[in-house]
Amino acid sequence: MKTLFLFSFLISLSTFAAPAPLVQSEGTTFIGLNGPNDTEAYFGIPYAQAPVGNLRWKAPKKIRLGQRVVAQRMGPVCAQLWNMFSNVSPDYEGQAVGSEDCLYLNVWKPRQNANYKRPVFFWIHGGSNTKGTANDPNYDGAWFAQHNDAIFVSVNYRLGLFASFIHPSLETGNKLDSAGNHVTLDLIMALNWVKNNIENFGGDPDNVVIAGQSAGCMNVWGLLQSPLAKNLFNGAICSAGLPNAYPKLVIEERSDNLLHDLLIADKIAKDADEAKEWVRKQGPQTVRKYLLSKSAAELLAIPRFIVPTQHVSDGTVLPFDGLASVMTGRYNRVPMILGSTIDEATYLVGATMFKPTEGDLFRMLNSGRSYPRSAIIKDEYLSTFDGITRSSSIGLSNSLESISQSLRPFNWNIYKYEFTWKETPEPWKSVFGAFHGLDAIFYLGNFVEDRPQFARFAWRPSNKESREALREHMSQYFKSFLHHGNPNEGHNGKEWRSFSGSGHTFKF
Repeated sequence: MKTLFLFSFLISLSTFAAPAPLVQSEGTTFIGLNGPNDTEAYFGIPYAQAPVGNLRWKAPKKIRLGQRVVAQRMGPVCAQLWNMFSNVSPDYEGQAVGSEDCLYLNVWKPRQNANYKRPVFFWIHGGSNTKGTANDPNYDGAWFAQHNDAIFVSVNYRLGLFASFIHPSLETGNKLDSAGNHVTLDLIMALNWVKNNIENFGGDPDNVVIAGQSAGCMNVWGLLQSPLAKNLFNGAICSAGLPNAYPKLVIEERSDNLLHDLLIADKIAKDADEAKEWVRKQGPQTVRKYLLSKSAAELLAIPRFIVPTQHVSDGTVLPFDGLASVMTGRYNRVPMILGSTIDEATYLVGATMFKPTEGDLFRMLNSGRSYPRSAIIKDEYLSTFDGITRSSSIGLSNSLESISQSLRPFNWNIYKYEFTWKETPEPWKSVFGAFHGLDAIFYLGNFVEDRPQFARFAWRPSNKESREALREHMSQYFKSFLHHGNPNEGHNGKEWRSFSGSGHTFKF
């Protein structure tokens, strides 16, 4: 009798369970999931053809989807070496992870339909343009979509040498293929997908706000600087990133060095001079075949450059130098929020002074245990760590201030903030403070405590009340910016004065 009752109960649950949500767009039915916070989620939607085989190091190509796409699982992490932002177990430290087939995006929407089009928040993850993923649990869009009455889109894009490589052997005569700006082109392709499809998800294609932190912010700048992205977005939120675009010669030199290192690693040449001679003798067709034959892991095994160069002054995608375009007003002018934390350098610079490997540090951050500072910072830096990181944080803040000042003559809708919350447990409070990326976690709304991730150490019952209050405080301004292009409309909070008119920096 009990067994029959249980069986009947389970049957009734399945009968009344919410069916998988469906969205039809451009001849395709997307089958999603019912998510938390009363949202629907559509994961792993391909927005371009897989950039593999002959499409490696080419501009993204349009994809034709079938009649049905099961969008219930996030796409692969883009190829990179393991790091604490790759959303992969630290057991893979030192190894290649992810896939070159990674041009996928995710969409969250409130489950309740509206009789109006919701603004679209287009999130670009950070990670020095060599690491990271939209799949990180800190970038889940459910809380943000529901709380801000918006459509949340997150996107993966090519990273590192897969995103920026220029060599004569790969030349096709297509300016976009040879631009070296695959990051910006990937994001433009994703924004075009949004333009063509997001209305069917309840979003407003004429109210898209691009947003990113760190390298994600750098990539926001790339979109602001590219004439190819004009009219694809209507606002920008940029946290802790600077505009840049390198001369094409720099990328060509790095690509040459990578090729020579590959030839030496394969014992085809013993040094750079022999590698150059091999390239000269073999000719472009053989060199191209060789480059395309290498696996992602083989390419990632070659020593990397510290400074990412995913923005190139190629004359087409990015016509001008990064700073020059900003200082002379040659960019897509939209309402902007610019911000940073007061302790940006504690990880950015401080990581070079840490004692544990990155994998061991990740384990420490997720252990829930307390450690002495001496377990984190190398002995030789214990007395100088605070001074070095503080001065570096001030330097970055001054750089952001200078950029913001340069924007003022051309754009009267700029709002600037500084994030100061640092109520995390020791020793992390004194080591990290208001660390790089903490502000984005607050305005995205995710305090993830049940899954491994780089900020898990920060959340304790003792700071729950203050962090949730600050999240609510920030949300009212960011929601207003999304809906109105102005963070002050629609609520009675303290006025966030425009930086353009006042030079005022708002404090969170």
